Amino acid sequence: MGYLLTLDLGTTSVKACVFNENFDLLGYSSEEYELLTSEGNIVELTPETYWQAAISGIRKATELSGITGMDTGIITITTQGETLLPVDSSGAPLRNAINWLDARAEEEAAYINNRFTNEEVYGNTGLPEIGPACPVCKVLWIKNKEPEIYGKTFKFMLLEDFIILRLTGKYVTEKCLMSSTGYFDINKEVLWMEMLSYAGIEPEKFPQIMDCGTIVGGLLPEVADELGINPGIRVSTGAMDQAASAIGAGNVTEGIITETTGTALVMAATIKMPDYSNPARLNIMKHGLKGKYIMLPYNSTAGIVLKWFKDEFCRYETEKYAEEGKSVYLYLDELAESSPPLANGLILLPHFAGMLTPEINPAVKGVFFGVGLDTRKPHFIRAILEGIAFMLKQNVELLEQMGIEVKEIRSLGGGSKSRLWCQLKADVNNRVIHTMEQEETTSLGAAILGSLAAGIYRTVEEACRVVKVKKSFKPDEKTVSVYAKGYVSYKQLYTSLKKMF
Repeated sequence: MGYLLTLDLGTTSVKACVFNENFDLLGYSSEEYELLTSEGNIVELTPETYWQAAISGIRKATELSGITGMDTGIITITTQGETLLPVDSSGAPLRNAINWLDARAEEEAAYINNRFTNEEVYGNTGLPEIGPACPVCKVLWIKNKEPEIYGKTFKFMLLEDFIILRLTGKYVTEKCLMSSTGYFDINKEVLWMEMLSYAGIEPEKFPQIMDCGTIVGGLLPEVADELGINPGIRVSTGAMDQAASAIGAGNVTEGIITETTGTALVMAATIKMPDYSNPARLNIMKHGLKGKYIMLPYNSTAGIVLKWFKDEFCRYETEKYAEEGKSVYLYLDELAESSPPLANGLILLPHFAGMLTPEINPAVKGVFFGVGLDTRKPHFIRAILEGIAFMLKQNVELLEQMGIEVKEIRSLGGGSKSRLWCQLKADVNNRVIHTMEQEETTSLGAAILGSLAAGIYRTVEEACRVVKVKKSFKPDEKTVSVYAKGYVSYKQLYTSLKKMF
């Protein structure tokens, strides 16, 4: 039997998983790392840190799986987008990786935006705008601020590309991951030459562009020795983590929407053809599936608001539950459940770092509205959960206004582990909310892509038969009408405060 090994390189950790051909999870490992930050919006990490975490994760996952090295069949990688690092002609990194969160390239972003309108950018790349965190700005920053490194650069690699390079020695990238770079035309599936020409960046400095779920080559013998696995194992391209997660949740046809409530709220809708006409300018990228696109409504503060409240106002509870080996979030759920719907009149506007959808407004801040002397901690916690649910509803309505059918919503991320939060989302949206049996949907999505590359399955629909719903939360008729009124107040709150922001 062939086995499917996956690597999911996230912002602060890498997850390694081993699946069999039936997508049963046999081995799992998570290796954490700490980003290097400094003034000026600089966020970096040494390339070797990523690599060693990947190596350690593979070793632990394969050991826990109990399989022998000869059995493992294919490795597929999924990563965060926008993290960039230059390598020389021998594949050696020339500097630290510039993380996706890094926003130092403000001058470069201004230079690009002086030439290209947001409409031009959106119509070619699917990006609502070019910001300083965009890879094209990072490349231009290196060209302007570190010309010696730029001159030595053979290829500018994204994180998935770099790991594939270390595994195989091949300089390749894939279309889904390239979608957020600012120098990739998602319609023609080629480098956007007009952008590169204006920035003075040579197109030869980028790797070969491949489809997602495509065999790149075999594992280098020295890497196989280091990992203790079969040197005949093959490596395939994956997809950016959001697309991989959508695939792992069965979001491969129109009508199924996934929402991930983690640090941010990220939604994903599978579409056949992109629509660039809507003024909301939602992120559009190539799907991990050939011939399809994925639309990504996104707001940068969701679960992080609950974490902020926990860290600032629930320190005693956090320490107490940590000593008992329990999650404080279970306790927060209990507190929120003791509050009535609409949190005793308290409403949260959850945009703590600006609004991206349903409209782009970076000036917006978070607001708790309706605080009284009778407002208690349970009300604040419930208002946070409800505020995120209202934000989800706004994005669902936005998708429907764009003609995108929403038949069902599948909930992913840390927020999906909260029974109360899932129920609130169901009540607010008046729709069934499904959680998934396999919580590691990003890794599962990578495994599905690997299985297609290896020929284990012929179609993604065939492979996705393994995707199972764990639990379904049906709307409670008693609270649906209550939340319908609360949603009106939630929208009015933003409208009333918009000019003040």
